[in-house]
Amino acid sequence: MTNTLFPLILGSGILVATASGLVGSFLLLRKMTLLSDALSHIALPGIALGVLFHFEPLLGGVLFLFIGVFFIWAIEHKTKLAVETITGVLFVTALAAGSFLIPEENLLETFFGSVTRITVPELILQGVVALLIIAVIIRFLKPLVLSSIAPDLARAERLPASFLEFLLLTLIAFTIAIGISFVGILLMSALVIIPAASARNIARNFRQFIGWSVVFSVASLTIGLYADAIWHFGPGTATVFTGAFFFILTLFGKRDY
Repeated sequence: MTNTLFPLILGSGILVATASGLVGSFLLLRKMTLLSDALSHIALPGIALGVLFHFEPLLGGVLFLFIGVFFIWAIEHKTKLAVETITGVLFVTALAAGSFLIPEENLLETFFGSVTRITVPELILQGVVALLIIAVIIRFLKPLVLSSIAPDLARAERLPASFLEFLLLTLIAFTIAIGISFVGILLMSALVIIPAASARNIARNFRQFIGWSVVFSVASLTIGLYADAIWHFGPGTATVFTGAFFFILTLFGKRDY
């Protein structure tokens, strides 16, 4: 990673972390936190195909995640199986396929994150997608919140539950896809789950919960990127350690609301 590229990496990372913090807060509300970890593995075959056939791996990951999300949503509504069950089947299948396809020299970077090979077009694409995720969440904030914390009331208000569920799954998929370059497939919880869990410990209301989730996600990735730039620590590993540190700190200020 060159010094001239670092500001662009940092800017794109901040946008990605902001989107991750917002999406993570809804996952925590719906008690679906492990879904982000499982879904991230579905991107692996797409990334592997991108590496093998020399097209943008991010696009391959996005495509496979979107297909995976559609199958999860469709199968759930057809069979009434739990989302976690369907995701688990796709997760292990995709992990096996991706591990078989991806070249060994790219395996560690894909699993644990690296910005050494990241390109300017990829950074721009990640930033644009992150802005779209943020805009969609702001646009549908009220129905997403209501369907997450009070599904019965949401049904009484005749909110489109099926559409909102598919929308949230899609937002999760795109968030994972743009975050993999920074923290890797195995460590996506550093941007999605840990910040939201930390925020839940100290927030007094829902606005604070979302706000702190974004703050912790942005701070974790920013520190992770600086640690990688200075000490070559690995952005994913450094981000996880930073997020875990924030979580431990917030335990001392834990409160219910």
